[in-house]
Parts: sequence; structure tokens; C-alpha cells
Amino acid sequence: MLLTIIIAAVCINLEHIGRILLSNPESLVFNYGMAFSTLQDMPFFATILSGLACLMICSVFFFADLNTGERVGYSIMLGGALSNFAEKLILGYVIDWIPLPLIPLTINIADIEVSLGALIAFINFTR
Repeated sequence: MLLTIIIAAVCINLEHIGRILLSNPESLVFNYGMAFSTLQDMPFFATILSGLACLMICSVFFFADLNTGERVGYSIMLGGALSNFAEKLILGYVIDWIPLPLIPLTINIADIEVSLGALIAFINFTR
């Protein structure tokens, strides 16, 4: 459980430190919705869904029998989800600041963490 807390805390801080050190103010996008800018016109509902996602990820730790790889994946996913959820609660939106070169989409490190964590958990689930 301590490993989970440490990984999630590092992931939360990576998003905020990375944005401070690496972001270009001209590329900031204020996302009031969720991933891929869905639910932009329903920010309250998007915040509720973000909170529920965090609760669902946390419940996995208490009710599922996870191997180490799955636990690491879910920890990374939780850190990213908590980072975005905290921004939604505090600011009312998530700041996306990494423009993707091949598609018209701007993301943040927390989005990468959620995706990477899901991939790691999935790869380890199939073993």
C-alpha cells in the first residue's frame, strides 16, 4: 500500500512541476470537460465522473487481488486521475499544455499517466 501512495504522489507532482518548468503559456488549454474535451458544456458532471473514476480505481486496491505489475499500473493511473480531479475541484478545469504534433489535441502529463497506467495494468492482467 505504501508503494501505491508513493507512486500516486509522484505522479500528481510530475504534472504540476512539469507544467511549471516545461509549458509554453501560449499552448495552455483550459479543459472544463474530460478526456478529448468531451463534456465541455457539463463541467459539474465531468467533475463528478472524475471523482467516481478515482473512487473506482481506489476500490480496486481494496477488493481485487492484484499482482505487482497491476498494482503499479493502477497506482500510476490513480496519480493521474487524482491530479486532474484536484485541478477540477480547485480551478474548475484542467490545464492541458502538451500539444500533440500529428493530431489537433492538447493533453497534460496526468492524461499520459492515466493511459500509461491502464496499459501497464492491462499488460500485467493478461499474465
